[in-house]
Amino acid sequence: MSTLEYTVSMLETMPEDRLKEVQNYIRYIAFRDEGSVLTEMLTEDTLVEQLRESMEKSDMGETVPASVVSQRMRKKYVV
Repeated sequence: MSTLEYTVSMLETMPEDRLKEVQNYIRYIAFRDEGSVLTEMLTEDTLVEQLRESMEKSDMGETVPASVVSQRMRKKYVV
């Protein structure tokens, strides 16, 4: 049995909610290198600068509620 055949046989017995998880993960793998996800390594200086800016914004009250962040992530990554 080939890898593809074995994978298909597992998918055929999987419940619908699990199939959606698999689909979302495959979508993530397929599109992660197209700029939607960070693909290049940050230098230590760049990372420190980004963290400093983020902390300054937080100190000034420029935050986004967790519910909004969660909603954006669902919209972007879940079908």
